[in-house]
Parts: sequence; C-alpha cells; structure tokens
Amino acid sequence: MRPIPKTKGGEAYAAIKAKIIEGRLEPGRDVSEDWLEKELGLGRTPVREACKRLAEEGFLQIYPSKGMIVSDITADLIRDIYQMRILNEPFIVQQACRLADNVDWLLDLRRKILEPPQSPDERTLRHYYIALDRELHDQFLKGCRNRFLLASMQNVLDHNHRIRIKVSRPYDPADRSIREHLDIIEAFLSRDEEAVGRRVAEHVEESRKITFAYFL
Repeated sequence: MRPIPKTKGGEAYAAIKAKIIEGRLEPGRDVSEDWLEKELGLGRTPVREACKRLAEEGFLQIYPSKGMIVSDITADLIRDIYQMRILNEPFIVQQACRLADNVDWLLDLRRKILEPPQSPDERTLRHYYIALDRELHDQFLKGCRNRFLLASMQNVLDHNHRIRIKVSRPYDPADRSIREHLDIIEAFLSRDEEAVGRRVAEHVEESRKITFAYFL
C-alpha cells in the first residue's frame, strides 16, 4: 500500500476511505466534493486529490461534469477479491510463519479472540471480531516481507473489509470463522507451514461461499 502522506490530501483520503470501508458511505451512494469538504472541514484541492486516488483504487466512481458515487459491490468485484486471496494468502501466511521472529502479537490476538469483552451489545461484539479478523490478516501480510504483495494485497483486504462488514452475521461464540482463525493461529504457532497454508485456503474458500450466498 502506498503510504498515506501527512498532508491535507492524505487526511482527506484516510477519512473518506474509512467512511467507505466501514459502511458509513454505502455502495451506490451519491457523494459530492462540496459535501465532503463540509463534512471533513477541508478544502477542495485535498478532497479532489483524495477522490481521484480512491477512484483509482476502485472505491469511488467519478463521472466528469456529473458527480461521483461510492462503488457498488458487484459479483465481478467479489470474484476478483477472492481470486487474489486464494492465490496469495496461503503463500503470504506461510512466508510470515517462516520469517517470524516474534509471535507475542499473535499470542495476544489469540487471547482477545478467546476472551471477548463482556458486552451485552451484539453489534459491539460483532465489530470487535471483525476488527480482530482484519488485524490478523494485516499482520500476516506485513510479516511476509514482500513489498509487491503488500502493495497489491492491502487494497484487496480493504475491499474485503467493506464486504466483511456488509455480510457479517449476528455474533455467535460458536461462529465458524472464529474457530478457523484459532486453527490458523495454532498452526502458525506450531510453525507448521503446510498446515497453516491449508487452513488459510480453507478459510478463504468458506468465506467466498458465504459472501456469494449473501450477494447473489
């Protein structure tokens, strides 16, 4: 992923992208530069720069002289995301497993999965697990130490996160994905590269089925 510069344009980019990924700007919604300027308290130039970059990354569709909309979640987008994930994520995690010299972060993440907050709010728990899911995949990606995979897969995971929030179901402590994440973590901690690659591939495939079932 290209680093976000510490400029007004970078600030606008990060803020708009977060709204899209987290579902606060929903697919198909009309947005305007004027509205974004008022919403973010930023000028036209940084907002325009941010929108151009987000359009290049597939989060916005810009129609010259007409306006722009938040990109829809289509069958083609889902297909492309999961093709990238199934082709790359098993290798990414195997590489991260081979190169890891510190697994304290993973032990801490496993603890967080097993010991969720005692919240009566189902939505809070659901988003808690979505955030842990994203943290796990992001850390594996960083751990593989491949600059080209990092650049391409970060964008894939950003799109996937938007979809993940959309298709997430009510929190269930016996949820399949929680068990799959724990299995992946155990294989990683055992330094079993073959097992961790296989479990990631199975996890991505199950996620693909659920996502297509939701949208199609």
